[in-house]
Amino acid sequence: MRNHVTVVPSDRLIIVDGVPLQCDFAAPPALRALQWRDGGGHMEWTDDYPWTLDADAYDEEVAPWVALWEAEQARREQEAADRAAQEALEYNSPDARAARLRAERDRRLRDTDYLLSADYPLGGAQRVAVMAYRQALRDLTGQPGFPWLGGGEDDPACPWPEAPTL
Repeated sequence: MRNHVTVVPSDRLIIVDGVPLQCDFAAPPALRALQWRDGGGHMEWTDDYPWTLDADAYDEEVAPWVALWEAEQARREQEAADRAAQEALEYNSPDARAARLRAERDRRLRDTDYLLSADYPLGGAQRVAVMAYRQALRDLTGQPGFPWLGGGEDDPACPWPEAPTL
């Protein structure tokens, strides 16, 4: 037995123990609202004739609304779990892992773009090291095992080349 139940058919609203849920449901056309609090309550009808509910009325008058609320809650929770599982599958797909790895590779390339500008004072050996590093980044996608786990920090299998120290 739930302690607090409110049903407002015109708003498609069922509140059970403080948790609201809006959904479509069938209700008697004349039912305006049902209120249940701590073992008693009432039903309000459009003809303004309220029905007082005592503890004996719970199973017949209140429990069906609670069952509807619980079923809808369970359906929504399952739907959310299914969505999360699908998102995890998509996140871990080879295409998504490859896209994440390429994005990180491209960021690392951009981080070194300035080093190859004509205005940047870089010695010959340093310039060769930067160019080799950038080429190793470009070649990463052709290595066996690509895309590994996506190249993030939690991917120890990804063979990121070591950035040159300048």
